Amino acid sequence: MILTPQVSGAAGVNADAGAGVGAAVTDPLLVTEAVTRRYGYRRVFADVTFSLRRGEVLALLGPNGAGKTTLLRVLAGLLRPSGGSVTRNGTVGLVAHNSMAYDALTARENLAFAAKLWGIVDAARVEELLDRLGLVRWQDQRVATFSRGMTQRLAIARALIHQPDILLLDEPFHSLDDPGVADVVRLLGELVSEGRGRGRGRAIVLVTHQLERLVQLATSVGYLVHGTLVGPEPMDDRSVETIAARYRGLLNRA
Repeated sequence: MILTPQVSGAAGVNADAGAGVGAAVTDPLLVTEAVTRRYGYRRVFADVTFSLRRGEVLALLGPNGAGKTTLLRVLAGLLRPSGGSVTRNGTVGLVAHNSMAYDALTARENLAFAAKLWGIVDAARVEELLDRLGLVRWQDQRVATFSRGMTQRLAIARALIHQPDILLLDEPFHSLDDPGVADVVRLLGELVSEGRGRGRGRAIVLVTHQLERLVQLATSVGYLVHGTLVGPEPMDDRSVETIAARYRGLLNRA
């Protein structure tokens, strides 16, 4: 999905400050304060508060229907919060359940179109992402012929075309084969490591049920259960087993 920056300073409205201009390296790229979202009388979640800096990855765990996708849409600016505020000090890239790719276009044409929307004229960026996401072999095939896994690779490439400061990933490993998962994990690891000490990395929110990948990438983990975000809690040296046990305990809590 392609997202263009929005600018707003009104209370309760998603606010953006452009592509990180004027923000110090250590300043948060993404800040939420008491964010709540309702659909009519149904509360999806309430009082979600956290901040992310460059080089930080927040992994979100939660059962189906907990509101993880809704929260990502609020963070991206596609939904307004019912309460609270979201501040983004940079551009946003989103990988959603829907790839938003154009079936009638080839992989190369989809990326070139996305690049044009962001004012990117260097064709090398398209070539780089085709290569890094393993799409070179199929770059001139129409997306309508793609498998779900190939389409997912393209969706990730499109989200990265403009080198966003903030990356929101909703089940990015879905439908990928083992080589595809390895490619994406390696790429995300590189994007994160760029931000540690050098100020060029991304802040990432990662929704996944694959705990092994979570342990590989996350710097903190949050549990969206019973309409509440528990955490974020630092990863430190937590194992898959430790996280799974913590998650089960929260799910079973009355």
